[in-house]
Amino acid sequence: MLAQRRLTEAQLWSRLERRGYEHEAIAGAVESVKRDGFLDDALFARLFVDGRIKAVGNARLVAELVKRGIERDAAKASVSSAERSESDRLTAATEKLFRSRTTLSYPSAARALERLGFPASSIYRHLRAHLQESVVDTMESEPSLYGRAEDSP
Repeated sequence: MLAQRRLTEAQLWSRLERRGYEHEAIAGAVESVKRDGFLDDALFARLFVDGRIKAVGNARLVAELVKRGIERDAAKASVSSAERSESDRLTAATEKLFRSRTTLSYPSAARALERLGFPASSIYRHLRAHLQESVVDTMESEPSLYGRAEDSP
């Protein structure tokens, strides 16, 4: 089981129970693989967080780890020590969102980012910055539309 993919202790325990093994046999097997270094929930959590391709917020990462059987405190510690900060992941998610749906409204973008587990305060701060950048970019590309006719040919 562990040769195919990394599992948490809770996942391994659950799989062995479903296969009909006795409680004592499962406890012995789990203890054995933990002792031999084949089962490490902290390592699982670090690899899970750092290996995520999809940009999601800390709350969602913690929830996904807890769902996989990692203790909440250990999940929070793994997420807080991740290679990419939540702010970097939020920036990436915002850019991807507007790249794929260019006419997305501000409230719709906020809801989409909230579903990804980002905190509302960070979402609105990032969306305001994105909106300001897009207005500046538009003003620079279309100066005649913004009363700067002297710049246009």
